[in-house]
Amino acid sequence: MDRTEEFHPQDWLLIAEALSQWRLELRHFEPERADRAAELIERISDKQGLDSVCIVAQINKEWSG
Repeated sequence: MDRTEEFHPQDWLLIAEALSQWRLELRHFEPERADRAAELIERISDKQGLDSVCIVAQINKEWSG
């Protein structure tokens, strides 16, 4: 069973936000890994029907699961 099926959309936003921050840290030192993080953000966005450009703005700061 795929446990990711149990994730709430806000969980995916949190993961995408973390990947985004991590990607920024890597972009100058490990560009291939930064590119992969960007690809994962796009895949998460597509699967969840989110706007990948404004992903952080879609996070509900009040939500905690």
